[in-house]
Amino acid sequence: MARFLLLTHIFPPAVDGGSKIIAKIGEYLTKNGHQILVITSDCTSTDDFVSTRRSRLKGDEDGHRIIRLPVITFFHRQFKLLGRIFPVFKTLSKGPIFCPSPFLSSLKAILQFRPDFIIAGPLPTTIIIYASLINHLSTHLFHYSTKLLFIPCFHPNDSDFQNPFLISILKKCDYLWCLTNFEKKYLKNQLKINLPQYFVKGLGVDPTFIIPQNKIRYPNNPRLLFIANFSAHKRTELLIKAFELVLKKYPQAKLTLLGQKTLYFPEISKFLKTISHSTRKNITFIFNPTQIQIKKFIDQATCLILPSIHESFGLVFVESLARGKAIIGANTPQTKEVIKTLRGGYTFKTDDIFDLRRIIIKTIKSPLIGLQGYQTVKNSYTWDKIGKYLCQKLSL
Repeated sequence: MARFLLLTHIFPPAVDGGSKIIAKIGEYLTKNGHQILVITSDCTSTDDFVSTRRSRLKGDEDGHRIIRLPVITFFHRQFKLLGRIFPVFKTLSKGPIFCPSPFLSSLKAILQFRPDFIIAGPLPTTIIIYASLINHLSTHLFHYSTKLLFIPCFHPNDSDFQNPFLISILKKCDYLWCLTNFEKKYLKNQLKINLPQYFVKGLGVDPTFIIPQNKIRYPNNPRLLFIANFSAHKRTELLIKAFELVLKKYPQAKLTLLGQKTLYFPEISKFLKTISHSTRKNITFIFNPTQIQIKKFIDQATCLILPSIHESFGLVFVESLARGKAIIGANTPQTKEVIKTLRGGYTFKTDDIFDLRRIIIKTIKSPLIGLQGYQTVKNSYTWDKIGKYLCQKLSL
């Protein structure tokens, strides 16, 4: 059995898409007899990297060995300014900056653990620096072999991924787990990252998340669903504008938005004041939804819509299809590939509210397209299958 060190910026119960990959792979590895040690922040959300909130999480939950490190919140703004000149500071301005003393103390536990593999992500965050440092110390200072695997969760239109410092680290890792073929081709052909061993595999769901097909139901009146954190790149306002147009054809339609508030949410609140009262009364926000709530609202929905322009795969696409509901996403390269592969929905012209309206109406008229994606997810996109694929690639 192998030993795995997992590094990510936050960890359950604080979860976003990138960290959930690390968590679910950790569950699979533990279930199959491997040992894991998790190094992460003690933050409850990514906003806590620059916030002085006192609410913090503790480690060693659910039988995992989890070391949650406190973070410094002061330097991100300064590092962002310095990043215009020195690329390393641009990376330091993203993700957690661990307090030095607790981090150095955690190195003792890491070195005693002697990991065979380090799995780290998502990027572009400081996690890439910590993972590389630990890998370097293990291999060159303490002389035991450790393999480094990064999960980039790559976005081609995110300028942070063009950072020369970040690219130089990626070139030195052993494995790159790409979530789409587009990501792999871009990293190899455009960024010239050729040395690591690549493999491509998307995200999954727990088998218990998949509803029996005979229990899939569709509402009489359109019920549109959004699940994501309320960041600028998720394009919440765009969806609301398109929904306002949909209401002209379907006045009984409802829009439910599930997610976690971010520092950007006040901008969404300001935007809501600009739309009509008749539109607002058909919109519902649910903050910090539980898994039970997520299942409930997917089951009640006609389709799920994620207009995001920065999406490496879109875990909510798989979760929606696992409940038999069609998906709609922006026509970005990765999302286009994901929806085509999953076979359960449509894409619209990015940032085009009129095309989004057209696709929403098309999906309302033919929601059964979600059943095609349901079969794809059921057959190929569970965490057990993805974990087995990972172990095969690592020759375990």
